[in-house]
Amino acid sequence: MLYLLLARPDVVDVWDQPARICYHDANGRKRSHTFDFLITLTSGKRIAIAVKPDAIAERQGFRGTLQRIRAATPLSFADEIVLITEKSYCPSAARNAQKLHDFRRTPDHEADGSIETLVRGLSGPTTIAELVEASGLGGRAFRAAFRAIYAGILRALEPGDILPTTRIIPEALQ
Repeated sequence: MLYLLLARPDVVDVWDQPARICYHDANGRKRSHTFDFLITLTSGKRIAIAVKPDAIAERQGFRGTLQRIRAATPLSFADEIVLITEKSYCPSAARNAQKLHDFRRTPDHEADGSIETLVRGLSGPTTIAELVEASGLGGRAFRAAFRAIYAGILRALEPGDILPTTRIIPEALQ
């Protein structure tokens, strides 16, 4: 889940396990809940995120509990509260976010610049493999093209795992 959050261009801060929120359960007993993440968006909006497997959320009636937690959460803590389960995202998005994280760990400004230059010359769809071939940089160019998708320079035309066969188009051509 963390990789999915870090892959979002509008997320500027992620706080893992922020301060707990005290609330009263359906029986009036005092309880506390610690959100999994508190994110801040570029707009300044703060979103508290609870992550649970869907089956457990259903079995425990967590959505109802989350309403009570929401009512007790100060606006100074979060503007919005969200429950994320495995049904909230597709597995390929999680795999792509993990790869993006790995590819960002070793910046390659030369390869990024080469891909950006090649993208400016595109007039229609191509594949990542064709872009990589044109660059002459091999795997470095694949990683740069991958980063360019998340940077808004390129757009993948099909959903799913981003692979060499993924068809792409410059974002400017939309």
